[in-house]
Amino acid sequence: MGALDGVLIERGALERLGEAARALAPGGRAFLCGDTQVMELLGARAQRALAGAGLRVCAQTFPPGEASKSLQAAARLYAWLADARAERREPLIALGGGVTGDLVGFVAATYARGVPLIQVPTTLLAQIDSSIGGKVAVDLPAGKNLVGAFYPAARVLIDPDLLASLPRAQLTADYAEVIKTAVIFDAAMFELLEASRERLDDPQLLAALVERCVRWKARVVDEDPHERGARMVLNYGHTIAHALETAAGYGAYRHGEAVAVGMVGAGRLAAACGSWTEAEARRQHALLTAVGLPDRFQGAAPERVLAAMQRDKKVQGGRVRWVLPTRIGAAQVGIELDPGLVRAVVHDLGGG
Repeated sequence: MGALDGVLIERGALERLGEAARALAPGGRAFLCGDTQVMELLGARAQRALAGAGLRVCAQTFPPGEASKSLQAAARLYAWLADARAERREPLIALGGGVTGDLVGFVAATYARGVPLIQVPTTLLAQIDSSIGGKVAVDLPAGKNLVGAFYPAARVLIDPDLLASLPRAQLTADYAEVIKTAVIFDAAMFELLEASRERLDDPQLLAALVERCVRWKARVVDEDPHERGARMVLNYGHTIAHALETAAGYGAYRHGEAVAVGMVGAGRLAAACGSWTEAEARRQHALLTAVGLPDRFQGAAPERVLAAMQRDKKVQGGRVRWVLPTRIGAAQVGIELDPGLVRAVVHDLGGG
C-alpha cells in the first residue's frame, strides 16, 4: 500500500466524508473526534456529511493544544469508546490539526488492537505532513512523540478550503513545514515561496503547495515507511525544535515556530561544517523571517534545550545524528557534529 492510497486532495473534500466513512463502517456507525475549537467550527458540517451517508455519529471533544497529546487524554478517549461499545470495524475520525491527528491516530492504532482511522486535517501542517505517512504518537514529560506507532490512515481527506478558517498566526507557523519541504527536496518550490511571500493566504497558492508537499512526503514515506533511513530527512529542523518544545513547555511555541528556529540552527551548523554555503543559510533565514517566523527562542534555558536533544530519536550511542542540507533542494541524514559547535549555536539561538 502506497502512502497516497486512500488520500483525496480536493477543495470541498470535507463534504465527501460520509462517502469515505460509509465504506469503512458496515455497521453504520462512526466516531468523530476533534478539539473543542475545531468541532465548534467544523463539527456540524462533518456530522451532516456523515449523517447524509446514513451513518450514526458518536462525537467527542478534548481541549485544544499540545497538552491534549498525552496518555491521559488517550485514556479518556479509550473510556468513551469502551462506554459506547465501539467495535473493530467502526471508524474513528480525526478532525483537526496535528495534535488531533496524532492523539486520535494513536487511539485508533491501539484501541481494540486497531480500528479504521480517517484523517481530516484542518491545518496546513497537518495537511502536508502529519496526516501522511502513518506516524501517530503522544508526548511524555520527557519529550515529544515518545509513545507512538506507525499506523497509516485508511482514508485521508485533504480539503485546502479549510485553511481559510485558520488564524493568521497558525498559518504562518505552518509555513515552516512548507519551507522545510522546499529546502530538503524542491529548489523550484523554494523560489516560488520567495516570490509569493506577500500572498501566502491565496487559496490557489495554498492548494498547489499542499499537493506538491504531500507528493514529496508520500515519495519518501514509500521509500522508507518505518523511518529507518531515508525518511529521517523529514526531521530537518526538528532536533532543535522538539527539544525547544520540551524545554519551554508544551504549547509555549507552535510546532512550526519551533521548527523555524530549528531550521535556522541547522542551517548555521550546515554552513559551519561546510555542508552548504553561508549564502544558502542566509537565503533560508531570509525566507523564514520574511514569512514572519521566529529565528531565535526565549523562555527556555539553552542548556535545557541541549539536554532535551539527547532524547532525540536520531540519537545513536549517545550522539545526535543531524539532518543537514547540502544545497537548497537536497539534504543528507546521519551527520555527527562537534558538540562544542552545537552548544555554541544553540546558545546563540537562545540569546545566551
